[in-house]
Amino acid sequence: MISNIITPKYSNKGIFLKQIRSFVIREKKISDTDKKFFETIFPLFQIPFKKKILDCLSIFGRSAPVILEIGFGTGNTLVDTAFTNVDRDFIGIEVHKSSIVKCLKYAYSKKIKNFKIIYHDAVEVIHFMISDQSLSIVQLFFPDPWNKRKHHKRRIINEYFVKLILKKLCIGGLLHIITDCNQYAESIIYILKDIKNYRHVLKKNHNSSLLINSSMTKFEKKAYLYNRNIFDLFFYKVI
Repeated sequence: MISNIITPKYSNKGIFLKQIRSFVIREKKISDTDKKFFETIFPLFQIPFKKKILDCLSIFGRSAPVILEIGFGTGNTLVDTAFTNVDRDFIGIEVHKSSIVKCLKYAYSKKIKNFKIIYHDAVEVIHFMISDQSLSIVQLFFPDPWNKRKHHKRRIINEYFVKLILKKLCIGGLLHIITDCNQYAESIIYILKDIKNYRHVLKKNHNSSLLINSSMTKFEKKAYLYNRNIFDLFFYKVI
C-alpha cells in the first residue's frame, strides 16, 4: 500500500497522469494478535493487486453477477449482504488494514464463500484489474465528503472516476451511492447528469430485479440518529 495522497491516473492511451487521492491513511495500531490473524486469514479472502485483469470465474469458481463495493469500512454490512445473496459474488476494496481485520473476523466467522477483498486504492484496482462490462453493481456507501471547499478535489466521485466505472458496468448495471451530505449529493448528480449512458433513477422507480438484501451501515444508523437526510442515488448504465 502507498500511503500518500497522490495516486496514478491514466489517459485513454495509458499515459500516466497524477491524481489526488480521495483518502489519507491514518492507520490505527493493531495488536500482535490481530497482525497474526491478518497474516493467517487474509490470504483466504485476498485478491492481490496486480496490473492484470481479474478472472472472476477462476476466483469464485462460477459465473455469477459481481458486486463491487468501494470503501467497506468494518465490512459487516457487506459481509451480511453477501451472506444473504449467495447467488452473487462480492468484491470489497479497502485501504485501511484495521478495518480489514474487523471485516475478516466477521467474514471468517460466517464461513462465507462468495466474498473477496482487495487491499489497495480503488482507482488503480478498477483501472487495471476490472474488465469492461463485467460488473453488475458498483456501490459507494457514505464516501468521505471532504466538506471543506479546498478539499473538494479529494472527493472520490469525480468525472474521471464515474466514467471509468461506466466502462466496467454491464449494460443495465448500477452505480449506487449513498451519502448524508446534501452538498455532495448535489455535486454527484451534477457530475453524472450530462454523462451519456448514465441514467439517474429515483429510489421509488428503482429496478427491483437488481435490489440486494443489505443491512444498515454504521454511518447510516448515525445519520438517522442525528436526523440527517440520507440521499440514496441510483445511476444505471443504458445504451
